[in-house]
Amino acid sequence: MKLTQEHYMMFRDECENNLQRLGLKGWKVFYEFKPLKNCFGQANWDYSGMVATITLATDFPKPFDNLEKQIKETALHECLELLLAPLRTLAQSRDWDGVVFDRESHSVIRTLEKLL
Repeated sequence: MKLTQEHYMMFRDECENNLQRLGLKGWKVFYEFKPLKNCFGQANWDYSGMVATITLATDFPKPFDNLEKQIKETALHECLELLLAPLRTLAQSRDWDGVVFDRESHSVIRTLEKLL
């Protein structure tokens, strides 16, 4: 199913709301609207520079009964990826620091405490 520029703007707005709600103010986030293979969206990041790109697919793999809901869920999913990006990056690092890992773990916990 082809998405429109209006869908993309709704996605960006939803991402911005989620980033604020999750307290992810330290990230510089860019957005893309382009073809992706077998996914609705994706998040890529550089943890060292705190820069991320969140992408919405121009084509959704199949039609949905509620496209607006699917776009909002995709935006939330990609923002949650960014919430966990520091932990994922540290877990993949060969020289990770336990103190930094603990700090980032507690950052996620504090965010969840505020939301729940």
